Amino acid sequence: MLTRNRKKRNMAAGPDDMMDTPGSASKRKYMRRQKRMRVWTAVFCVILAIYVAIGVTGAAVVQYMTRDMPTLDINDFVGDESSRVYDANGNLLIELGTYFRENVSYDKMPESLVDAFLSIEDSRFFEHNGFDIPRFTSSAIHNVLSGDLTGQGGSTFTMQLVKNSYFSVDNGDASTSYSAGKGIKYKIQQIMLSLQLEQKLDKKTIFELYVNRLNFGNNIRGCEMAARYYFGKDVWQLNLSESALLAGIVNLPNYYNPYAHLDYATQRRDQVLYMMLYHGYITEEEYKLATSIKVEDELVGEYADIKESNTKYQEYIDVALEEAVQMTGYDPVSKGMDIYTAMNPDIQDKIIDIEAGNSISYADDLMQTAIMTIDHTSGEIVGIGGGRNYTASGGTRLLNRATDMYKQPGSTAKPVIPYALAFEYLGFSLDEDVIDMKYSYPNENRIISDYDGKYRGVISIKDALADSRNIPAIMTLGLVTDKIGKEQVISYMQAIGYDSMTTDNYHLSIAIGANDFTATVEQMCGAHAMLMNLGVYNKPHTITRIVMTNNDTYYPEGQNQRVLSSGSAYLVTQLLANDVTQTKYGTYMSILKRSWPVYAKTGTTDWDSSGAQYGIPSGVAKDEWMIASNGKYTNAVWMGYDQAVAGENTYLAQWKLALNIPGNINSQLIDLEASITDDAMSAVQKPDDLTEVSYVKDTWPHVNVGKTSGTTVKSIVSNTGLANTPQVDSMSDSYRITAKGYIKGSSSTATAEPTATPSTETEETTDTSNSQTTNNQNQTNSQTNNNANANNGNAADNSNAGNTTDNNTSNNNGGNSTDNSGGDNTGGNTGDNTNPGNSGNAGGNTNDNSGQDANAGSGQ
Repeated sequence: MLTRNRKKRNMAAGPDDMMDTPGSASKRKYMRRQKRMRVWTAVFCVILAIYVAIGVTGAAVVQYMTRDMPTLDINDFVGDESSRVYDANGNLLIELGTYFRENVSYDKMPESLVDAFLSIEDSRFFEHNGFDIPRFTSSAIHNVLSGDLTGQGGSTFTMQLVKNSYFSVDNGDASTSYSAGKGIKYKIQQIMLSLQLEQKLDKKTIFELYVNRLNFGNNIRGCEMAARYYFGKDVWQLNLSESALLAGIVNLPNYYNPYAHLDYATQRRDQVLYMMLYHGYITEEEYKLATSIKVEDELVGEYADIKESNTKYQEYIDVALEEAVQMTGYDPVSKGMDIYTAMNPDIQDKIIDIEAGNSISYADDLMQTAIMTIDHTSGEIVGIGGGRNYTASGGTRLLNRATDMYKQPGSTAKPVIPYALAFEYLGFSLDEDVIDMKYSYPNENRIISDYDGKYRGVISIKDALADSRNIPAIMTLGLVTDKIGKEQVISYMQAIGYDSMTTDNYHLSIAIGANDFTATVEQMCGAHAMLMNLGVYNKPHTITRIVMTNNDTYYPEGQNQRVLSSGSAYLVTQLLANDVTQTKYGTYMSILKRSWPVYAKTGTTDWDSSGAQYGIPSGVAKDEWMIASNGKYTNAVWMGYDQAVAGENTYLAQWKLALNIPGNINSQLIDLEASITDDAMSAVQKPDDLTEVSYVKDTWPHVNVGKTSGTTVKSIVSNTGLANTPQVDSMSDSYRITAKGYIKGSSSTATAEPTATPSTETEETTDTSNSQTTNNQNQTNSQTNNNANANNGNAADNSNAGNTTDNNTSNNNGGNSTDNSGGDNTGGNTGDNTNPGNSGNAGGNTNDNSGQDANAGSGQ
């Protein structure tokens, strides 16, 4: 009280009084301190208010983002209920928890394994409450600075366990990812649930649940099964090096799988050991000793327990499990579900028998094959052959040759792309004539030829496909590209599953399955199945439906997509049927001839000069294909080698081609399929959208009869094709198809200069020079390139780079000749040429059978 009075008095006194008061200097200092205190107090209050506002806003944001957060249930983490996979008949194929995972308690885990996981994944696991703030903050800062908000997650073991159970799936190297906004929302929910989980379970239990669910590659889940798979021992028997390897694998289980990538796995193990040393879990001596051990010396290959618990249908199940992840967003091993597949056990058993060599004689142990059978009425994959010794090699998904291996498809692309689109957009008839003449790609000066080095001139489209001539297919795609543009061609290709194709890598060699055009067996099978399904594309799928434990049901997507008119698709199937039944050319497809309709196309790609380093001659066959269909199923078969091996003759010499392995495989499959259902022996039903037409032979667009001289052709066209390219009344609106090219406006058999593509030149215009002539006349808004002398205008030195051949020569025995088309992409320049029939990317150094020995792959 006295102090307060004294303070009042001092405050009431004037300046002079204060100056005369003893100790007045100290009082002035006191007053200044008081003033500063009031200022800082005000600043603090402002800051506090800001923090309170942020806190209130943050709380509101958190409340908003967690409004649909799952309710925590301990049973969701235990995973007692396993997923089950069934075949098409409803028979149980595998129960995932039983065969792929065996839980082990924390007490049985060696200290080295626990320390390894802690050091590389969550070093403060036993200290934090489920949310490691320092680590999360560091990751957030890194993500902001890098511009990738979904980069480093900063997740703890607890958060990852929550994530795998509620939000996403660790699917090997292809883990589920979210957009930035959605990821932030889920991350907040993960944090909240992790904090709740840590209140209900102790640290050891959480760690145990986490490690028992981890993906260790090759469908192996949990550390116990991983220990058996890689080292042939139980988890409690692991040494330091082995523990470090397992802890490192889970980050990218396929990439760090030592059976597939020994060098990467070794580097990753050493990284884990270094982190153990860094965090003080091991000594310098232990670190040096462990890193000195060779990983390959610790591996046991396939352990008996893994083989016994696996299934002979592994190559099919692997695809189904991956598909289940894509459909549901959850790993079937972590999330209980019933998976119903379309697998036909009879067909799958036959494929396994074929791969084992029980009914097929392979040339050598390195020769590989890939097989797929699709019900083309539904897109359901009923059988998969991932390769010889697939199960014995561990069934790694990465090596499934039917779904994941990309190869040039060769001539199997011809019916799907150039001819299907010609029926659709050019109004081609089933009896159309096409041209086989000297030709070079636009903006390229290399002359393209076929296996025999000959040109057949004007030939029917049926003969062009049966004898698998390259040039008619390429020129036809050029016409299509002129008509609709490369963008629409690419759009069509993407719609039927060729998702890697873009306008950037567009090239007319797509017509013969060469250059940058590569595809999987699954993609080729699905595309041919579309033709058999009369233009309706069903994305190939193994799963018919998935039922979750909560009865949520998932069905395959991308089904029943109309990509081609039924009339155009039907016309292609008639070409494929002719491939099998015709007798003019002896081909490997004759082995498929039955009393019921069979539809087929072969294809072969060749080695270029890059094989020389392995002792492989340039121009010999590299890959061999055959795709065959009946009234119910489409079968696609590839045969070749995974990679070139010096001294092992890893190429398809003529005697290997003569084995006709793809033909024999298809032959066995179509016989089995005919025994399964009578539908396999039915013909493709003729649709309504076809029109019978009459026109003057060797004109395009077709000239109506009586409007110019020439033989009358009676045939059928698709309604869509006729609408896109109607018949005309005058040759001035058409081209004459000649052995030397398309001649614009010719009223009789042309004697004008030959052109590889439709030209604006008329019959009366000639050019006898020996160089290429360019006529800048506007025809259908395109610049026209007229090669005045086909024999001399484009002559060039033709190397074997990227050779593609179509070898389909006559053979008295029938079925003992080859169809070689395709070749290896050797890269090159790109460009866009809009000349009629020469549209598309003219870049790339693809050389289609130029300079090749005519006998190569001839079946002799």
